[in-house]
Amino acid sequence: MSYVYDLLLNFNTDFYDFYEWQKDDSVYHIKRINLVKVDSRVYNDILDNIVVFDSEFTLSIFNRCEYYDSKTTATISYAFLITDSYRVMGIILDSNGKISKYSSLLLEEEEYVLDLCNKLGNAKISYKIIRKRFKNEFRTRQETYILKYIKRDLNIDYQKKDLNKLKYLYFEYFNKQCNDIDLIYHELIKELDKEVNNKHYNLYNLIKLSYSEKTV
Repeated sequence: MSYVYDLLLNFNTDFYDFYEWQKDDSVYHIKRINLVKVDSRVYNDILDNIVVFDSEFTLSIFNRCEYYDSKTTATISYAFLITDSYRVMGIILDSNGKISKYSSLLLEEEEYVLDLCNKLGNAKISYKIIRKRFKNEFRTRQETYILKYIKRDLNIDYQKKDLNKLKYLYFEYFNKQCNDIDLIYHELIKELDKEVNNKHYNLYNLIKLSYSEKTV
């Protein structure tokens, strides 16, 4: 392993490209962080699956990631960069070696890291695949927010037994009538597991509009 110095990382539970970073995110100004180079098969395993790294690797990166914290420096217990010479991502593990957060890199910093990794050989790391990552874990940040917003509102309406509002949302989404509040709720919730489309955006806008009308 080698070190990379002086870059910005934005760790989240989902992987967001740098252009999806938001102003209120907690962006880390990294002082130094380990860089691990692997082949593309290993990189894809880690990107596409929930994996747990073995204790030997976890201990090898313990407290080696430092970042600037106000006027001092602090450490992230288990953080590193991983690359296959074509892509780079930052990773934070929990104490058991399971990935807990991801970060993309700014474009110019990613290019810099890729230049550095040409001098490195592939590392041999041991990990265990727990399960496949769900497809919805690769939604954009906006899509994730919209679905969470819709789900929260549906849960509130269902708990309040607001049949009129749920009937309205159901009709606008499915273009059909239903008077069974349980069926309405469960069918709308089920739709949130599907790929985001214009119907989801329309539902989101209708819900937002319903709140704005109440404040008029």
